[in-house]
Amino acid sequence: MLLLVWSLLAITLIARAVDRKPHRGVIVDHLEFGRRLLHGQDPYAPWRSDPDAPERPLHAPYPPSFGLLTAPFAVLADVAGLRAARATWGLLQVAALIALFVGLRRVGLGRAPPSPLAMHLLFLLALLMGSRFVLRDMHGGGGNLLNLGLCTLAFALAERGQPARGGWLLGLSLATKPTQIWLLPILLLLGHRRTVLHALLAGAVAVVASVALLRGDLAPWWRWLSGSWALATQTDAFLVPAAGFPEFEWMNQSLRCAVARWLGDVPPEFAVRVALAPPRGLGLDPTLVTWCTRALALTAFGAVATVAWRARGEPAGATSRTWVLAAAFVLSVLLSPLSWKAHHVALLPTFVLLLQQGREQSSPRPAWLLLALVLALCGIGGELLGDGVAEVANSLYLVTACDVALLLVTVCLSRRHAAI
Repeated sequence: MLLLVWSLLAITLIARAVDRKPHRGVIVDHLEFGRRLLHGQDPYAPWRSDPDAPERPLHAPYPPSFGLLTAPFAVLADVAGLRAARATWGLLQVAALIALFVGLRRVGLGRAPPSPLAMHLLFLLALLMGSRFVLRDMHGGGGNLLNLGLCTLAFALAERGQPARGGWLLGLSLATKPTQIWLLPILLLLGHRRTVLHALLAGAVAVVASVALLRGDLAPWWRWLSGSWALATQTDAFLVPAAGFPEFEWMNQSLRCAVARWLGDVPPEFAVRVALAPPRGLGLDPTLVTWCTRALALTAFGAVATVAWRARGEPAGATSRTWVLAAAFVLSVLLSPLSWKAHHVALLPTFVLLLQQGREQSSPRPAWLLLALVLALCGIGGELLGDGVAEVANSLYLVTACDVALLLVTVCLSRRHAAI
């Protein structure tokens, strides 16, 4: 029965990914990025997959090594057609969900580990809670599920004494899309020094390979590094970023944008896009807002780093260490300058852990209430409420508020399990 359920779910997700505007969307951009890298061309040259949109630099926030992942699918699209490439990419995303399941199955999930049947049910419920994010990543052609699956499996391998295998999986993830860069210091604090070294080695190999495909041209790498640094250090979150990086949108639910929205002054061109939400912030100076953001970000990282250091003395596979992993994933969506809806698939491990926590407690009410709150505030989007209402919710940064709450919970539960 479980095999039938998973098979139907996989077929539905892949079919949805193939049929959704087959000649438009992020996946088409992915293929073009990989095709350009394979032919030694500038991967960031102006491009538009949507004929109704203006041309802009292609995938400016992605490193050139991302093309190593997408180049085989570009070849497949040229040989067998776009639908075949989309279906295969969808299959890879389903494989990432399986890797996530396997990774979580191999780490500590509580005092009484769930049975195989219970684990399947927990994972299905977690997917239901995060369906808004999973569907966005699947049918949009994103790679966030791939990164989540690779990183979770890498952590599980590191915990089981296989640092080389874990490090190369982590390095592959970071080389294609470094959204989980915060895992490196957290793994170091947990005692996984060799895993981090192998990850850095894998990343270096990916960089060299991409430079070789670019015929030794370092300009794309310099463009990406300078653009990333400019975005990370930009004082005003509402200004147009350098190097063609994405402009401010209400859908960007990063901590940085949330603080700028509530403490700064929302420009009129963004305020008019929201019909019902209060458009203005407190009007503080952008420099002061930036320092407030950095203080909050440093506090958040410090909290996760502290529990990681405390969990260092716990045996590999201890539940407290798994909660640290979940906290690091939540930290990634908070501290990234770009935190779109699809990026929040990183919350899936937290949902699984919270569901298991509710099963174990004699009084599970706090866990259930938190999960219900998260589902109500960030699990329901424009698909059910309409784009206008969803934009109002985005402008209030409800998803960011849930991220903050989940970070506090993951940190606290890591400390509690370490004390048991």
